[in-house]
Amino acid sequence: MQFKQQNYSATHKIFYAWFEAMHTRIDIAVSAPILRNDLVTIASEIEQIVQKYERIANRFDPKSEISLVNKNASVKAVRISPELYDLLADCELHNTNTLGYFDVSVYSTIAAENGSKSYILNTNNQTVTFSQTGVLLDLSGFLKGYVLNKLISIVETKNIEDILINVGNSSIYAKGNHPFGEGWKIKIPDTQKECVLNNECLTTSGNTDKSQWKIVNPLTSKTAGTKKPISVLSKFPDEGEVLSKVAYLASKSDAKAILKNYNARIL
Repeated sequence: MQFKQQNYSATHKIFYAWFEAMHTRIDIAVSAPILRNDLVTIASEIEQIVQKYERIANRFDPKSEISLVNKNASVKAVRISPELYDLLADCELHNTNTLGYFDVSVYSTIAAENGSKSYILNTNNQTVTFSQTGVLLDLSGFLKGYVLNKLISIVETKNIEDILINVGNSSIYAKGNHPFGEGWKIKIPDTQKECVLNNECLTTSGNTDKSQWKIVNPLTSKTAGTKKPISVLSKFPDEGEVLSKVAYLASKSDAKAILKNYNARIL
């Protein structure tokens, strides 16, 4: 992690930290009283949380917990950590609530039959089992928002009033105010749209020429077409990560109904 800080008034400073994780860069900006001296420690704690979940849910790391699940869960029940269990339970709920447009098994070599689940969670012994061979779970399209939600909890417990956390320009949360204005003014690189965030999250999804992993529509198993990236404003980053993909993939009527149920909106 790297950081710097600079006073911008007689009483307040801007603290800025950044590090690489989850195949992207994470930036943290905090407006705080000059006398506050715990921001480096808090930023380090944030980095540790991100690294913890990356070790759990990065399917491209053969040593990660999700990689072990992908390797073994089609032949036996795999006992998983509370963290991964909660992650998969949330993904299961979002799959139901989005009419199937959000599905972490979308890159499986064999699609689940209509109405069936790709994976089964057992609450009693905290295990996961795949419904058939060929299932592959990829949490990349959810992890950033889910972890960002965890970071917000840290921010709340540390009594930080004014902060922005930017995860790769695709998931951005802002609380309170920028040093020189109300809220935090954001410009989205892919679309050049602007908005002011205050206690909410901006999440952007879509296939572009720079996309490393193209978004696939779970309902058709085909890569999404040539739509422009879409940004969603929500209160919770994990929901935003889900809904930006729904807004990108779904029909206008489906997207409108789903976002309304989540109390989110397209920018």
